[in-house]
Amino acid sequence: MKAELKRNNVNQIIKGTNIFEAGDEVTEIGLVIKGRVCVQADGVKTVIGSGNFLGLCDLTEKVHRVTYTADTNLAVYAFEAGSLSSTIRNLIKANKDYAPLMVSTLSKYIKEISKIFDTLENATNDVWQNMKDYYQTYLSIGKKTGAQINVLRSIENLPVFEAEEELHLDKVEYYRACAELPTEIRKAYFGANMVITIQHITEQVEVVNSLFEQCKKDAVYLKGLAGPLVLDDRSLYMNVLQQATVLQHLGTDISDATSLLDDVIDQINSLENLMLECAGVDLQIDHEFMEETYFELLNGSNASLGGSVSQSDAGEFALVEDHFVSTDELMDAMDQILSFAEIDSEKEQEFRSYIHAFEELGDKFSTEDTARTLRRNILKAYYPIYKAVFLKDYHSSEKTPLVIDLFLRFGFLSERLITEDILEELATLDISHSGTGACDVYDMKEWLTLILEGKKEPSKSEFDMDYDENLRDMKRTGQITAEQQQALSKNLNAKFEYEIQNMFRTNHRLLFSQVTAFVPFLFTEGCTTSISKSFLAKDRINAAIQRLLQIDFSVFYRESLYAKEGSSFAKEYIQQEVFPDVIVLPEYGNKGVMWQELSGRRRTSKGRFLLPIFMESDLEAEMVRLFGRFRWELCRTIQGAAWNNIQVKSLTSEYADFIQFYKKNRDLSEDKKEKLKMQIQKCRNNTREVFVSDYENWIRHEAQGGMCLSKPVREIMATYCPFTKELREKVSDMPIYRDAMARFQRERGKKLKEYDLKFKVWQKDGMDVPEEVVHTRDFYLEF
Repeated sequence: MKAELKRNNVNQIIKGTNIFEAGDEVTEIGLVIKGRVCVQADGVKTVIGSGNFLGLCDLTEKVHRVTYTADTNLAVYAFEAGSLSSTIRNLIKANKDYAPLMVSTLSKYIKEISKIFDTLENATNDVWQNMKDYYQTYLSIGKKTGAQINVLRSIENLPVFEAEEELHLDKVEYYRACAELPTEIRKAYFGANMVITIQHITEQVEVVNSLFEQCKKDAVYLKGLAGPLVLDDRSLYMNVLQQATVLQHLGTDISDATSLLDDVIDQINSLENLMLECAGVDLQIDHEFMEETYFELLNGSNASLGGSVSQSDAGEFALVEDHFVSTDELMDAMDQILSFAEIDSEKEQEFRSYIHAFEELGDKFSTEDTARTLRRNILKAYYPIYKAVFLKDYHSSEKTPLVIDLFLRFGFLSERLITEDILEELATLDISHSGTGACDVYDMKEWLTLILEGKKEPSKSEFDMDYDENLRDMKRTGQITAEQQQALSKNLNAKFEYEIQNMFRTNHRLLFSQVTAFVPFLFTEGCTTSISKSFLAKDRINAAIQRLLQIDFSVFYRESLYAKEGSSFAKEYIQQEVFPDVIVLPEYGNKGVMWQELSGRRRTSKGRFLLPIFMESDLEAEMVRLFGRFRWELCRTIQGAAWNNIQVKSLTSEYADFIQFYKKNRDLSEDKKEKLKMQIQKCRNNTREVFVSDYENWIRHEAQGGMCLSKPVREIMATYCPFTKELREKVSDMPIYRDAMARFQRERGKKLKEYDLKFKVWQKDGMDVPEEVVHTRDFYLEF
């Protein structure tokens, strides 16, 4: 889908729409007022934000070099396109603030594209060298083992990449340095003289286009390497795979060959990701074939503005600034936040002194006593401010200022603590409340609003006490009277306080990468990757959950009694799928927390998962760990006192029994017993965490046919954490999985026979079977 732009107007563009397409004639250029745009061509793929002039660099050729696609919903102001110099001149005449804006955004554009250039340039040598090294290892293994080897001329004659001399790297470095200039200096210098500005921009456009050309050449070379690496019939991958397969059939040690194959696969994946993310090129690698052949090997089987600008036009151009999302409104952010909070002046000055001291820290992660004391003081002062800002915003009828929204949702406190790039990314993030999926996802502002309105009950404390249990404990210890307990049980403000103190403060620290160096706001050193890439949007979280449910389909199911007054099915057990609430906390972190398996006494209440809103680590890997802990804690809660009683069969009782008596288990070799001992020590004798580590292997490796678990653990996992029907059928031909799943199949068969008989009776009696009961039958039949 391609956008149709109205000139001299603000155009609203939906996410995913092409604004300009490569090869089209340049008839308009567009100023990005709000949102982010994906710029893509063969050799370059990057995302740019508000303030960029789309198509400006294409005016030299009169044809768009790249495709500009809306990465988020956009607001773009369209201008008529002419020659490069006339376009620049007319823009500056229309609005003098466009001069420093064009120079600034082009400098940052050069900075981003040069990063891609550096990455591709380095890769041309690295991939070439790695392919040569892997080929030599392949030959060495053949000579060592006597296995047949093929001479791969495509590898032996692999050309070395020769960089062109056209690119002026000194100019690139100059404009990368320009990107770091303070805003006020850029505005003063480039706003002073049009001739200087035009010269600057013209040269910047030249540098941008040179970078694009070189990136394209790098990408073409790297794409050419993919052929002899994996795409050709006689590729390095196919020959290494064939070598490992032959050695396996001969009964020879294949560890060197499989190690080499793993290295080649890693290089394939690395090259594919590099080309897709940096160059916008899809190598179209057949991963299904690669997975099948690898699976078979592991298991021993064989697969521009023209004319003048009128006064009315100039006035209309000036109106664009009213809509423009500029980081200028985020300047002096801490002053805005503290003024909004309306806290005591003494406490305000105290907090300012703490933040100033933190800014001055040479090492933001220092563990010296002075740094630790400073962080404790910041934590003590921060949360009352957060609470005051939230309550002021909640009770206000006016639209929330952007800086306040970023503070409450993302933990943004001051522009002095983060780089300008991070600031710009924050300003253009999509903070809409949209997002659909199985799980309800809330940011902290949304979650606290629900608590304050009584739509959600407060979370448990770190001592595993919910709000009402805490009140009973306070009454028992004489801290409150019975009357006070009754009043507090309905007090929404008290519940809000409880959530801030017991859930928010506790977990805010736990989700940070270094707990001892935690501060509750964003700072540059704490953001190790791009903010936009680490941002956990609601749809992204639900997508990760959905992918894992394609492996462990029953993780959120639990058995309960069907309850409906007057129904003859009141004593029928049903399977219910209850998805947890996911709460994202305002911080940059690297881990998640499974905080509650239930949110009330009823087993059908929702659990609660906590994640940082910006996540450094792999979301899917972290979600696997949360799933594992959820399974364990839900079973433990439902089983109650019998959670570890082997006479009452359950996930926790069988696994706890296995860990307790593993030394006497005849199904474990001495080597496996020693490995399990090390695993238990690594998990600090915490049975749940030992289970979680096994669950990770079950989901991430065993589901693909990799054998990582011991026989007893595999049987427990197959019984209580079964794969989806499709995956079960895929691995059921392997004896080791067939044996492990035998018990699960027997239990499933009993349930199906039981429901078959029940439904025959119900149909004979003409009973109207509730949908919940039908779904439970289908659960056993279809899943």
